[in-house]
Amino acid sequence: MDPEKDTMFRVIVVVMLAVVAVALVFDGATRRVVNAFAEGQSPTQAATSSTTAASASTYHPVTRTFVVTTVPLLVHEQAGQFDYLAQDFAKNGVLDGKEVWGFSPSTLTVYEGDTVNVTVVNPSGDDHTFTLPDVGFNLLVKAQSTASGTFVATKVGPFSYLCTIAEHSPYMWGQLVILPDSAAPQS
Repeated sequence: MDPEKDTMFRVIVVVMLAVVAVALVFDGATRRVVNAFAEGQSPTQAATSSTTAASASTYHPVTRTFVVTTVPLLVHEQAGQFDYLAQDFAKNGVLDGKEVWGFSPSTLTVYEGDTVNVTVVNPSGDDHTFTLPDVGFNLLVKAQSTASGTFVATKVGPFSYLCTIAEHSPYMWGQLVILPDSAAPQS
């Protein structure tokens, strides 16, 4: 069987390309905004100056809602379909004991003070978590279910979110970017 003619292979490739494209677009935009507000300052100085500027800001925090989906990129169930994966998932293979899952979208951007509603959709047969350790937020998303939670974006900066299930580490992660409220469009 030619893997390039297989429908599942094509779906996986399209999903992977979409995830990469979204990540690149958001990464470039995020870097421009973060670099502009930091202007060579350390993250601590930038956060302090944004707090000072926040008192003069006219931004009114809003509630931002995100739906994040867990997506399989390379999982052991595909080894039977794509023979080249059998070696990768075999004992001592590069993916021995691991699976490559992703979050889509993999970058979320909000402003300081915003309330963030996150719903994670997990259509897979594996449990996942959506964990933001530096923000103190964690969702357990059981197989073939959804989970939702809310937090307030209080600290400026980029924060990684990840799935803490050992089998999915270190591949399943994304980034929450909290911009200073002074960088928000003025209403």
